[in-house]
Amino acid sequence: MAKPLTLSDHNTQMFHSMYFIETQNVDYLFRSITPELETIAIAGTRSSVTVRETAEKLIIDITASDVASCRSATNSWLRLALVATEVDELVADTRKN
Repeated sequence: MAKPLTLSDHNTQMFHSMYFIETQNVDYLFRSITPELETIAIAGTRSSVTVRETAEKLIIDITASDVASCRSATNSWLRLALVATEVDELVADTRKN
């Protein structure tokens, strides 16, 4: 017979997602989105985020206590990265003209 799921069993389950964003301007992207980490510390959310960089990639690592929090954090952080990348491209195009 299967062991019944208890509240304490449910609370130990964590959800994890990791994203690798390849870009030529990793440092700009890293510096653009990492100030948001301070906002998370103040807000006290149900997820934690680690952002780090390699020579060619930005890595966003998300851990959450439930699937809704993981989805929400994923949407927020990927949108931040997308907006920062778009701004970088606009600035680069402006400099070319």
